[in-house]
Amino acid sequence: MPRPWTSPIPQQQCALYVWIENTNFLLPTMAYRHQSEDYQDLNYFVCTLGQAAALNNEHPQPFKTINDFIDHQARQFPTRPAVGFPVPQKNAGEQWAFEDLQQISVQTVRHIVASTSSPSKTEQRTVALLCPSSVEFLFYWLALMRTGRSVLLIAPQCLPSAIGHLCRVCDVKTLFFDNVYLELAKAAQNHMKLESNEWDIHLEPLIDVEEIMDTTNAGAALPKIQPVNDFVISPVSGGDTAYLHHTSGTSTGLPKPIPQTHRAAVGVLPRFRDGHEKSTFTTTPLYHGGIADCFRAWTSGAMIWLFPGADVPITASNVIKCLKLPRKREIPEVAYFSSVPYVLQMMAAENEGIECLKGMELVGVGGAALPEMVGNKLVMNGINLVSRFGSAECGFLLSSHRYYETDAEWQYLRSHESPHLKFEEREEGLDELIVLPTWPHIAKPNREDGSYATSDLFEAHPSIRNAYRYSSRADSQLNLITGKKFDPAPLEAAIATSPFVDDILVFGNERPYPGALIFRSPVAAYMADDDILNALWPSVEKLNAESQGHARLSRSMLIIMSKEIPVLPKSSKGTTMRGQAERTYARDIDRAYSGRPQSPKDGPLQGDTQSSVSDEDVAITTLNIIKNILHTQEVISENTDLFSIGVDSVASVQIRAFINNKLLPDEPNTLPLSVVYDCGTIKNLARYIINTRHGKATKATNNEDELNLMRSLVDHYSLFPLTNELNSPRQAVVVLTGATGALGAHILAGLLASSQVSIVHCLVRAASRVAAEERVSKALRARKKLGLNMGSPRICCHPCKLSESTLGLEEDLYSSLAGHATVIIHAAWAVNFSMRLSSFKDHLAGLENLIDFANFPKPHTPRFLFCSSTASVLGHHTRSTIPESISHNPHSASPLGYSRSKWVAEAICEQAYERTPLRGNIAVLRIGQLCGDSEIGIWNASEAWPLMLSSVKVLKALPDLSQNLDWLPVDTAAEAVIEIALNDTEKLPGTTEENIPVYHILNPSRATTWSDVLTWMKKLSPGFAIISPADWVARLKNLEENHPCTKLLGLWMEAYGEDKGSAGANKDVVFDTEKTKEVTTVMSNVKPIDEAQFEKMWKWIEQEMV
Repeated sequence: MPRPWTSPIPQQQCALYVWIENTNFLLPTMAYRHQSEDYQDLNYFVCTLGQAAALNNEHPQPFKTINDFIDHQARQFPTRPAVGFPVPQKNAGEQWAFEDLQQISVQTVRHIVASTSSPSKTEQRTVALLCPSSVEFLFYWLALMRTGRSVLLIAPQCLPSAIGHLCRVCDVKTLFFDNVYLELAKAAQNHMKLESNEWDIHLEPLIDVEEIMDTTNAGAALPKIQPVNDFVISPVSGGDTAYLHHTSGTSTGLPKPIPQTHRAAVGVLPRFRDGHEKSTFTTTPLYHGGIADCFRAWTSGAMIWLFPGADVPITASNVIKCLKLPRKREIPEVAYFSSVPYVLQMMAAENEGIECLKGMELVGVGGAALPEMVGNKLVMNGINLVSRFGSAECGFLLSSHRYYETDAEWQYLRSHESPHLKFEEREEGLDELIVLPTWPHIAKPNREDGSYATSDLFEAHPSIRNAYRYSSRADSQLNLITGKKFDPAPLEAAIATSPFVDDILVFGNERPYPGALIFRSPVAAYMADDDILNALWPSVEKLNAESQGHARLSRSMLIIMSKEIPVLPKSSKGTTMRGQAERTYARDIDRAYSGRPQSPKDGPLQGDTQSSVSDEDVAITTLNIIKNILHTQEVISENTDLFSIGVDSVASVQIRAFINNKLLPDEPNTLPLSVVYDCGTIKNLARYIINTRHGKATKATNNEDELNLMRSLVDHYSLFPLTNELNSPRQAVVVLTGATGALGAHILAGLLASSQVSIVHCLVRAASRVAAEERVSKALRARKKLGLNMGSPRICCHPCKLSESTLGLEEDLYSSLAGHATVIIHAAWAVNFSMRLSSFKDHLAGLENLIDFANFPKPHTPRFLFCSSTASVLGHHTRSTIPESISHNPHSASPLGYSRSKWVAEAICEQAYERTPLRGNIAVLRIGQLCGDSEIGIWNASEAWPLMLSSVKVLKALPDLSQNLDWLPVDTAAEAVIEIALNDTEKLPGTTEENIPVYHILNPSRATTWSDVLTWMKKLSPGFAIISPADWVARLKNLEENHPCTKLLGLWMEAYGEDKGSAGANKDVVFDTEKTKEVTTVMSNVKPIDEAQFEKMWKWIEQEMV
């Protein structure tokens, strides 16, 4: 009997929905109307595989493989449009019919075989394809499958090591690649050779499909070519692998292949007779879910439009342009929009984007969780938003397709009481989705009965039957307080193979770094803890080398449990009950982070306590602690800068904990949080510890020493060679540093949008060019900017090391860039308020090297802009009005090492102005407090203001600061930098014979106050108290929950602590901006931050940080 669908809609409105057993398979719809004639019919866009199963049981598909399917559609619908690519640059679109899919793919096979270096018939079954989502991808993918091969589809975001790993795992010996990825393909080939001399991969470039179509007179009518088996290496069946996707590798660092059979691709999909009347537009690349979108449309004879990711970046404006193009052509209307959350967020932020989506019959989202706020906004605007949930293992499982006019619950997926699915009860009121063996497609069952446990946990709707909202994963990754995530399972599985280990629990949720509880096996019952650690450590070191940095285990965080400790709590399935285990062993975990071992013999330095370590041995003991934390045996002198040898924020937390425990056990937690960074060297750290032992008031650094260092650094990094004065340039060839930062990313986006710029060269700290491109592209995408088009002639990313004299570039590349650069924007600087001045020496050396780079012999003088900071002149000796000029008093910088480094850098620029041909073409740009951009409100999650605001949810309070705010949207600041850089005057405006120009890029209006912000916050997030700054700091200090805002506790204690008064305000300082306003139009029109702008920023904070 058919199973009725239970809807939340009242009976008088509800359409009875049944699992199909009607024999009229090709009915226009699959919805059986009850009393409502307005019910949204089921269609190919939302039909799950379970719903399609009934159709296919009654009317089996007439094809078994993808090749058969393409040929079948070419016979049935030869001229019906099948696929299109919009071309927004030409305000046009390219499209192909079903017969074209067959004919061009067959002709492509002939081209592949005709190539002298192409694979032979005897070559193994799997080849790889590395290509943008483009026409070439489409037809090469179809052609390679037509030869009987499986095709490994490689996402271009993969690193060379990941590509090499995938090729080895899949036994790939030939990689077909688009020329835009030539360097990536070569890097992967070289990586594989380094891994194994016996493994070599053949690289095969793709032929342009236009060339293939030209040879077949595609401009007119394609001559019929009958599909033949001449080039098939072996026959294929429905159960053979057609192609392979892969995971991103976020859990283990290495991607895993996910095979898809021919049957899974097309044999389990539904067909609708009237499906061709409505087409789909998808933004998902072909190498991800775009292929599935194609087949879903094609099986119903429908057309699909693919976003041209190879030609234009995916932005809201480009998506809108692409959607408008099909409407100008006499083709089926675009009724369905398929996307990932990132794209929908961009569309939702644009009024035109909202209007565009409202014109769709259905807007589908999948692949990740869409923020609730964004989804609700779309639904409230009348958009029929449907969530689509599936997996690579089982295909399309669930959707939230419903009666849209009365049901707004877009997040709740409807199971329709499917006989192929069930939800098993789990802890905390959640249910795990189980795919039963009768489901049409399960790639790899993971239960003995042939079912598949998805590990996806759902929350049932309180009133709607069979409606579930996605919650989390049962195999949850650990979430570090830094925002980094990783899956502990691979680490646990690898370490547990040791004969000395009975069980292991890797922990780290809401902590800065991970650790592990090691439960000893019977073999190790009476072994000393150190012996167990020594036995385990080599394998852990190997794991660390293969893991992402934040997932590495420190030796000091491997906690050997006593043999009397009971084993980890397990579920009935034998899996560790992680939440219960963390609660059971909470004291042991807390002890690990406090630096206090379980026994006197535990820890990196056995027996070292204040009573046993004399003052004379404090320095050597501190050295041993640091070397142990860093796992290094290298020589470290007492004056070595700790930051320069790899002491990062994680290591500094560990060092501080062990110093407190080993050298100051009688004064627990007396050391400032930033003591390691503040002291900077072992000598200073040891002196600080000794003074603390004897109750002497001390400072981590000597201020007078720092001021003298500032002056000496200016002299050291201002030894510029003398060169002749140069002519001025005409064309803009820009060299940009810092493109991965917030400001730099916006500068890059603006430069690429400018018609005055011919090319931008980004110097990026990275191991390879591919890695550099990925870092820059990721930074752009994170700010909802255009991701990189790797084949674009207008941008090139170079891995660099600025502290080296040639910037870490090859000699020929250095000469070429230096000889052609016309604008140099230096925006790369470590924004780390814990670093001492001496830790910025590499940055200062980089500035000197870039100035030398600018003075490289060439026929023109480049423009050189250094992005400094207002902190360089915000010290205690600052005047009330700060002029647009260089300060010669080192006291004018605030005491932070960051601020002082900027003061030194400005002075170096002044020396370059006086001594080199850059006079008149070098300037200092003091950047003020930047905030979220003016369009979306995306801020920097590591900055103080957003961190303070985000604390409202955990502290239930915000401080009452008496402070005027000169926040400037980051995109406005970037626009100002670009205006100055591309100013067409021969010399920079404001240049005089005596003084280097200085521009203040900040909000000149200080009309907005912190009180205004608190008023706006009361509207946006009511229910918090406004308390004194000192009380707020006290609350933060006593906060038990690990929250990112605690990272700046030391900074806020210094600014707003008990002895700082109640206002916590900075003195009223005004920056002169007259010269800057004359130079830049955007700065002359800057307005105060208003409520609308703040609301955008708060929404972003609430979404990303709270």
